[in-house]
Amino acid sequence: MHKLFYYSLLFALLMIGVGCKEQSVPAGNDYNIDSVAAAVNGTGKAARQKFLFDATKAETAGNADWVIDEDNGRPGQVPTPAQTGIVAATPETYWTGALSSWAIALVKQGIMVSTLPPGALITCGDSSNSQDLARYDVFVVDEPNTKFTIAEKIAVLHFVQQGGGLFMIADHTISDRNNDGWDSPAIWNDLMVNNPITRNPFGITINLTNIVELSQNVLNSHTTNPILHGTQGVVTQLDFHNGATLSIDTSANPSVQGLVWRSGIQQRQTGLLCAAAAYGAGRVFVITDSSPMDDGTGAPGNHLFNGWKTYSHTALCMNASLWLAGLQ
Repeated sequence: MHKLFYYSLLFALLMIGVGCKEQSVPAGNDYNIDSVAAAVNGTGKAARQKFLFDATKAETAGNADWVIDEDNGRPGQVPTPAQTGIVAATPETYWTGALSSWAIALVKQGIMVSTLPPGALITCGDSSNSQDLARYDVFVVDEPNTKFTIAEKIAVLHFVQQGGGLFMIADHTISDRNNDGWDSPAIWNDLMVNNPITRNPFGITINLTNIVELSQNVLNSHTTNPILHGTQGVVTQLDFHNGATLSIDTSANPSVQGLVWRSGIQQRQTGLLCAAAAYGAGRVFVITDSSPMDDGTGAPGNHLFNGWKTYSHTALCMNASLWLAGLQ
C-alpha cells in the first residue's frame, strides 16, 4: 500500500504546473496512424516545432555517440555553431555527433533542435525547468544506457499522453555500453512495464535479439501511411547491423501498427524492425537499431558507420519525425 500511495502522490505532484502538451488530435488509442494528419496547425508547415534529443542516459558511453553535437566530448544544450546559420547547402559536419545529419535535416525543415545534456532532469509539467518536456513537441531518445527513474517514466508517459511525440531507438540485446547491467532493450521494456500509469501503454515489446539483416518486408499497401510514404520519400528497405526485433500487442494498444518486418516472415505481430502507435493525444515511433540514424561521424576515437544516407533510412527517419511532430 505504501508504494501505491507513493506513486499516486508522485504522479499528482508531476501533474501540477504547466500542462504537458495541448494538441488538437483525437484522444484515445482507437484510430489508425494512417489517419493522423497534420493536426497541429493544419498547414503542413513547421510552426517552429521543437525537438529535444536526450543525452542524460549515457548516450555517449563506450563507442556510442548518439547526440546531435558535442564539444570537447560533451553534448551541450545548444548545438554550436548556431542553427540559425544552417542553409540548404550546410553539410552535416557543421555539428559533431553521429546524429548531426538528422538534426541538420530537421533544421532545414524549419524545426528547432536542442539537447537535454548529461545531468539535466526529465520532467513534464515543471515550470521551473527550462527544458521541461512541455516546452517541446518531440522527445528523441537514442539507445538509453541508464534506467529511467519512476519520476522520469511518469514524465515521458504524461508527455506523450498529452500530445507529445516520442522517438524511441533501441539496439541489440547485450549492448550495455556503460556496464551498469542494463542495455537499451531492457531499459525501454522496463519503462513500458514497470511504471505506475499503465502496463504496456504503447502495445510494444522489444525482443532480446541480435540480428543483421537488410529487409524489404515493408507493410503491404502502405501508400497512405505517412511514415512509409511521406513527404520525405518512400520507404522500401531497412538495414540492421546488430539490432533487436520487436513485437506488438493490439489488445494493449489498438492503434499500434507494424511498419517493417524481418525478411521472409508474415506481417503479423512479431519479428518487427519498427512500429508506431498513438497513446492518448500523442504519438510514438520505435525502431530497434541505431544504425539507420548513424551518419558515421562523431567524437574522435569512436568507430561509427554511415547508415543515414543508405537505402531508405533518411526517408524513414524524417517521415517519422514529421509525423511525430504532427506535420504529416
